[in-house]
Amino acid sequence: MNNLTISWIFLEIADLLQIKGDNPFKIRSYRQAARLLRTLDRDVRYYWENNLLQELPGIGAALAEKINELFETGTMAYLNQLRQEVPIRLRQLLLVPGLGPRTVNRIYQRLHVTSVQQLKVAVANKKLRSLPGLGVKSEQEIERGLQTIEFVPEGLSLGDAFTIASDLSQLLVQLPHVSRVEIAGQIRRREELIQEALFLLTAPWDQAAGILATFGSALYVREILQSNPTEIAVQLGIGLKVRLIIVNPVEFYTQICYYTGPIGHWKALVKQARQTGLELTPSYLKDGTDFVSLRSEQDLYCYLGLEFVIPELRAGGDEVVAAQHGTLPNVISLQQVKGDLHLHTDWSDGKESILSMAKAALNRGYQYIAITDHSQRLKIARGLDARRLAAQVDEIASVRKTFPDLTILTGIEVDILSDGSLDLPDWVLAKLDLVVAAVHSGFKQDKITMTKRIVVALRNPYVHILAHPSGRLIGKRLPYQVNLDTVLIEAQRQGKIMEINASPERLDLDTNWAAKAKSVGVKLVINTDAHDSSCLADMKYGVSVARRAGLGTNHVINTWPVTHLRKVLQSIRGET
Repeated sequence: MNNLTISWIFLEIADLLQIKGDNPFKIRSYRQAARLLRTLDRDVRYYWENNLLQELPGIGAALAEKINELFETGTMAYLNQLRQEVPIRLRQLLLVPGLGPRTVNRIYQRLHVTSVQQLKVAVANKKLRSLPGLGVKSEQEIERGLQTIEFVPEGLSLGDAFTIASDLSQLLVQLPHVSRVEIAGQIRRREELIQEALFLLTAPWDQAAGILATFGSALYVREILQSNPTEIAVQLGIGLKVRLIIVNPVEFYTQICYYTGPIGHWKALVKQARQTGLELTPSYLKDGTDFVSLRSEQDLYCYLGLEFVIPELRAGGDEVVAAQHGTLPNVISLQQVKGDLHLHTDWSDGKESILSMAKAALNRGYQYIAITDHSQRLKIARGLDARRLAAQVDEIASVRKTFPDLTILTGIEVDILSDGSLDLPDWVLAKLDLVVAAVHSGFKQDKITMTKRIVVALRNPYVHILAHPSGRLIGKRLPYQVNLDTVLIEAQRQGKIMEINASPERLDLDTNWAAKAKSVGVKLVINTDAHDSSCLADMKYGVSVARRAGLGTNHVINTWPVTHLRKVLQSIRGET
């Protein structure tokens, strides 16, 4: 038991309570305790051994008792009880529009529905309308929700899965006899939705069974899906499938390539090996009767006569042809990002001050940031009107004096209204360094109306950037109906910039649309949309989208020096 494993257990309890429709304050207390445990500088065992658990903020008597039970027994009766009450697959039903936790639980308790397919059958047979608290209208709303989605995506967002996998790597490498742990599969390729976290471990063969058994018995493992002497697949209680594969160290570089995938890329490598007189399998690269000793994965590609293909570019095989001809794109890296142009502070719905966000940006080595709080129409986010915006500009001027090495641009995330006009008048926007425009309402407009709405906004001379252009939330909300081809053409005409929103629940533009933007000559910016300083780290997810889309520094404006950036922003407004 350590901080991380107890944190995962508390998160699972919160999820199960949410599905049950339990007390929201109780659910929140478990989530807050989980966050606390993740950020503690000291091992929670110290607080337990010294009877200090209740001195930690948010840890009351009930939670302290559960932590005590975990340390004393290695298990928790309450968690086991909840697992008996709530089938693991119910989590996916929460992603159906129109279904909340209480409704999901009611449908399960009365109709024993545990999957989307079973739900569709129940709706078709009109069984929901007779349930307490539902009725015909609720049933029809759920039916419409099912019709709006082609499938309910299984798995977790890249951000959630990457965080869990990174933490799990640190735990796995501490297991006895494990010498190396690497993440492969979908996470290494940085796909936006992760169904499985795949790990390669190197360890002595005679220790493999014990290592896998130790992992499979961990309390945060809810179910063992598959097991053999060198491999185990499990379902974590926090919603992610995990597969561990133990490989021989001498096979590591061919195995990591094979298990990174996808299968189309691997088959193209096998074909390339054959054409060059080599034999490639997941276990070895062979030249005639000689096994080739590889010192790195790059070595493998070099022996095959190929440029190294980064995991983000591995797809269906065309990239292998490009690697053969030396035409792979020179993509950006996280280290080349020089700033973040979409940040929120406590002036609207952010959690930290301008000073705090500026300090965090400087600590990341940034040259510049833009403060872009919400505009007045978004009242739930305490959006800024002209008067408050002017006051914020004054505060930014003051903070600039504290950080002379950081350029802090004044800005706004201005709402695009239903007719395409903007939430603040032009004379207000003209005073700002940067204007980010975004849709935050009216998501149900038809495609023609929504497309016209965004095109009108792009024609405003003071708009620089279109934020999260499709409006999607991964696994939660579909993109609104909009013709993004038309939007990209208009952005190119007007010289406007399209955003790759790096928030892991958005990743918007996605990889395909970012590549299309590149192909039509539209410049892009990668922004975090951060509402606190910790979210600045989300930049890596946006960079992954850009790398998968083949974007270089010439395509992404926040890889440019501040002097060049300012000239671009001025040129969009026709200024010299």
